[in-house]
Amino acid sequence: MKHRTLTATIATLALTLTACTSGGSADAEVKPLDDAGNTAAMERFSAFKDDLKSLKSYHATGTVDADDGTQRTDFVFDREKSAFKGEASIDSGSLDLSIDLIRASGLLWIKGPKEYWESFGYDATPALGKYVVFQAAQGDQITKTYDYDRLVSTVEAISAGEVTVEGEVDIDGEESIRYTLGDKERSTLLDLPSEGEITTATLVSRADDVDATIVIDEFDTTADIAAPDPEDVTQPESQ
Repeated sequence: MKHRTLTATIATLALTLTACTSGGSADAEVKPLDDAGNTAAMERFSAFKDDLKSLKSYHATGTVDADDGTQRTDFVFDREKSAFKGEASIDSGSLDLSIDLIRASGLLWIKGPKEYWESFGYDATPALGKYVVFQAAQGDQITKTYDYDRLVSTVEAISAGEVTVEGEVDIDGEESIRYTLGDKERSTLLDLPSEGEITTATLVSRADDVDATIVIDEFDTTADIAAPDPEDVTQPESQ
């Protein structure tokens, strides 16, 4: 099987859906805070950053609306094992489908419908209802598109000098404090609830030609991520 060709095709499909995004929460009106508000906002960010250091797992949903389609994801992440699992839906041109992904022990498994594999020129029959495994670097190439924990880890490691309080935003009736992480040209936006316990956070990444909105919640949820049973793993065949 031509793993390299297949992997490159999947990665290209995923990456094209992470470019050219605009609108949505990133363009919400921002209301500046006074000096006292800015100080309180930075204290709130510091508390969230400290909480991330002990965060073992979480749920994350992502949405990317691009010129050539839409991609939505729903994953659970296990930070201790560098693992995740969940579903990605792709609506781009002739493709309108969902795939299941598991990342565990340094490997990636994907289960997709017939049209998914056939769009890459492979006989999907052996792979229907099965996972296809990608080894090491091949899986890494695909995984980096979906590994939101890289972004979460960036928030955890960022210094206070790299954080700017933009102000308060209203997203779907919920008041949040918006921060810019990093420099303006390659920044990530972070929205945290203005008041109460921080049980959710929204990240909008614009770095490395990626524009994606990611919502994390259900902190320290049960992850239970493991490789699929060998009997559930196969490979599609080239036509």
